[in-house]
Amino acid sequence: MSYATQRDRTPPQLELRGADWPAAPLNFFMTSGYKPGVWDLRWDDPSQLVHNSRFAIVGVNVYRAFDSEYGPYHRVTQVPLGATFWRDSTLNELVVDEDVTDKFTLFGVPSVGQSGHRYVFQTLAPIVKSASQNVFADSPYEVFVYVDGRRAQVLRIFGRTGEVEIDPKHYPDVATQRLIAPVVPTEKSKVTCTYRRNRAFIRTDLDQRTFYRLTTVAAPVDPECPCNYGPVIETPLEYASFSSSMEIEKLDWIWREAVRRNRWILDQGGERVHVFLKKCVGPICPCTPPTDHHRQPVSDCRICFGVGVIGGFEGPFAILIAPDDAEKKISQREMGRTVEHVYEVWTGPSPLLAQRDFIAKVNGERMSIGPVRMPSNRGMVLQQHFNIASMDEKDIRTQVPMEDIYGKSMMVLHKIGPERPDSEEITEKPNIPDERELRGHTATWENIVY
Repeated sequence: MSYATQRDRTPPQLELRGADWPAAPLNFFMTSGYKPGVWDLRWDDPSQLVHNSRFAIVGVNVYRAFDSEYGPYHRVTQVPLGATFWRDSTLNELVVDEDVTDKFTLFGVPSVGQSGHRYVFQTLAPIVKSASQNVFADSPYEVFVYVDGRRAQVLRIFGRTGEVEIDPKHYPDVATQRLIAPVVPTEKSKVTCTYRRNRAFIRTDLDQRTFYRLTTVAAPVDPECPCNYGPVIETPLEYASFSSSMEIEKLDWIWREAVRRNRWILDQGGERVHVFLKKCVGPICPCTPPTDHHRQPVSDCRICFGVGVIGGFEGPFAILIAPDDAEKKISQREMGRTVEHVYEVWTGPSPLLAQRDFIAKVNGERMSIGPVRMPSNRGMVLQQHFNIASMDEKDIRTQVPMEDIYGKSMMVLHKIGPERPDSEEITEKPNIPDERELRGHTATWENIVY
């Protein structure tokens, strides 16, 4: 295998000398399935790697994350895959003849101002349209209701809550010139419903970020007796193959070196900050109205911080950005006085940033991130340029808790993700007594002082 194909990891990571786990597959890449909510994943056979020759390969596990390349990751494969291809897509499965006999919320209740009665039941899951991106159904033709084996007419449905109302009206039959009696349940009737529910959802709206990692599952082989296998082990996520929806082509050694040199520039003069990434998926915050069509969260909620997902933001993640070079002024506006401090900065290709993320500086100042521009070569993201602006004290994002990083603000808090250089660790000189040692936060500061 030539070096050009070994492009997922650097050679020290590829060799994994002394590692007790199997190496992840090489050449992992994700491409669009040219349909909304479809990603095609491809990789090389991990059993071909020399390091994995002492393992019996079981398969490959696929992990997915939406909020950040640092996670949280969730496994999307039920069992390890033996192939070198996987299609991840939005899945709307068909629920056939779900028994809803005991799930009526209205049963024979007279309608207000009408002579008919209402029969409304609720399914176990929200009802979605077929082959849709988790779009809630609103047409009576999306469900099939049967009362004692006879199909009943559906008057209306509310897909978000899974509510279905049976039509109790009489309809004329043109052929026989008679009224057709409606099929409605009685107290002894069995009612079933067939509909579609969402089982897996791959978001594609609003330039959604999607990240995948691959791990190899294997069992060590006893060299003295190849028939004996040890316990099954898996590649740690921090050593797993990585790809994202923004990756058009893999970085070769030339542009990898360019990214490294840009990082060196930031090491010398950049500002060390922490970034919080806005959550896109997760448990819905209680402040979001369940029946509202737009489902807008409360802007000053202390649980989701106006995002709509419990927690609001992932982080903090330590990054380097270009230094501050803009004026700061206080302006008088209709809402009162406000601080204006806006300037453009840049950082490396990781982590991927987006609008509505925000930065927390070491001095406690918080800056909102504007639209992100990503200079690239052949589709390979090399840098990220964006404007940051001071946030007002009343901005709900200033309430995101940060007590856990004060006092150790330059320490790496998240293990998952690319390896951090030594420049992000607090300096330590073992040959100088602690009572007179000058401490800094970067290797650059240490090289200058000592």
